[in-house]
Amino acid sequence: MNNNAKIGLGVVAVVSLFWAYQFFGTATVAVTSDPTGAIVRVDGRQRGLTPIDRLELETGTHKLEVLHTHFAGHVEAIDLSRGDHLTRHIKFELGEGTFEFLSNPRGAWVEVDGERAPGRTPVKLTTSSGPHVIRMGQEERHIVEETHTLKHGENLEVNFNLNIDPHGTLTITTSPRSAKIEFVGEDYEYEPRMRIRMGEYAIRISRSGYASQEFRYKVRYGENFHQVSLQRQLADLRVRAKPAGAELLVIYDDGGRTQRKTYSQAMRIPTGRVEVRARAPGHRTEHKRITMGANGASVSFNLKAMQVKPGSIIQDALKRGGKGPEMVILPDGQFVMGDANGSLSEKPERTVVITQPFSMSKVEVTVADYLAFTGATGHPVHAKMDRDDPSHPANYVSFKDAEAYADWLSDQTGNKYRLPSEAEWEYAARSGTSTDYFFGNDPLDLCTYGNVADLSARKRYREWDVIGCDDGLVRPGPGGSYEPNTFGLYDMYGNVSEWVLDCGLTVYASAPSDGSPSEQGGCPSRGIRGGSWDSMAVEAKSAYRNAAASPNGDRGIRLVREL
Repeated sequence: MNNNAKIGLGVVAVVSLFWAYQFFGTATVAVTSDPTGAIVRVDGRQRGLTPIDRLELETGTHKLEVLHTHFAGHVEAIDLSRGDHLTRHIKFELGEGTFEFLSNPRGAWVEVDGERAPGRTPVKLTTSSGPHVIRMGQEERHIVEETHTLKHGENLEVNFNLNIDPHGTLTITTSPRSAKIEFVGEDYEYEPRMRIRMGEYAIRISRSGYASQEFRYKVRYGENFHQVSLQRQLADLRVRAKPAGAELLVIYDDGGRTQRKTYSQAMRIPTGRVEVRARAPGHRTEHKRITMGANGASVSFNLKAMQVKPGSIIQDALKRGGKGPEMVILPDGQFVMGDANGSLSEKPERTVVITQPFSMSKVEVTVADYLAFTGATGHPVHAKMDRDDPSHPANYVSFKDAEAYADWLSDQTGNKYRLPSEAEWEYAARSGTSTDYFFGNDPLDLCTYGNVADLSARKRYREWDVIGCDDGLVRPGPGGSYEPNTFGLYDMYGNVSEWVLDCGLTVYASAPSDGSPSEQGGCPSRGIRGGSWDSMAVEAKSAYRNAAASPNGDRGIRLVREL
């Protein structure tokens, strides 16, 4: 071997020994974080900002601190031996600190990120660290807003001076007394002798069936009084229908109350939105919605003869291609609605007569059918809706979502789709029976007919009270997986509960006896029926009533298509 070769081998050996020593003969730490830019300290000495790929340390025990602005810091002891190469990734979580809110004068309300804090100044609030929008105000004082960043473990004082905002007292009396008083373009909600900032306001006075008034009013210092009289506005409604003798129902709002009256010749009713329904035995029912003006309105019906076979399946074609959900034709008939032995909301029992056949969804509206609607219209889909299986029932749909889907189907098919009334739903669920369930009174048989909270559910939700049978599912499953009722409808019990048209838990004593919905306007909640995958036996009973105001994972849709 010549000298050059020997020199080359020597160099390689020296370099290899150097790197071996660097890797095996020293100790290092790599520190990364989310978010980056955190301060890294070792034994109290700052060693840089994350990310740090290689930090050489002596062997032994060290105190590692990783700190980042308003996040909770990370502190740990690390033990290093020669040749150790540790890595640490810190995912920061928000910490906690305390605001001390003060104001001049005292007694101001405080909002933090849009949420009203309890109490009035001076007041303390412990909350998450980070930037917060602070608003502070007081009656007849200007509102102040600032953004303050709270560090982890910090006690931060926030002190605002609130300047005077001159106000006066306003009282408006109306005839009729129940007229609605609104501030146009303002956030104020009227109440008698209210304190309001001095200045000029646009005010609107209205009531159904009366001519509205809108005017500008200047609020001055001291007490302000104003009186308004509305003029009743009636108009003639003229309705003609074939065949002769058809039943005509007129529905309209009168001062906040829904009026349902049988049509009579030369009928005068308050102006505004009106719905007219026409039905006759053996003919298809028709609905028309109109807006009555001062000159009145005319409505004509030519009802078409109806030839239907109960139990038949209909499935309408959509304008965009494809088909709507399968619908089962149900017969007309009568039944006893409610339960004399049930909860207060199920009483009193009453006889309801369904005068016209109608069709109802064979299964609850599926994910596939609902997404066809949202895909065609751009209607938003709740982020939590389970879309993995298109045959599952659509869930996380609100009452308004369900109505929008029904309206879309109506437009796509030319036929009237809508949510069922409570009476129609219970008639369909009972399917000619008078027992607690269409299959009888024993809740242990529920698992044959629906997906409810059962022994399978208890395996995941151990604290639940469940039915002592097993349907094999925990959460919603494919529609039509269980036995149908006598009308050929599936999943009337369980899977997901179903929205109905009626306001939540209206009183039966004053409800219509023809299957129409009870109150529908201005509802804080809507009825839901049938129970769901997380329901006990009582909640799945045909007569059981429930109500909701928002979407959830146990709420879905079943539709009616009028014939």
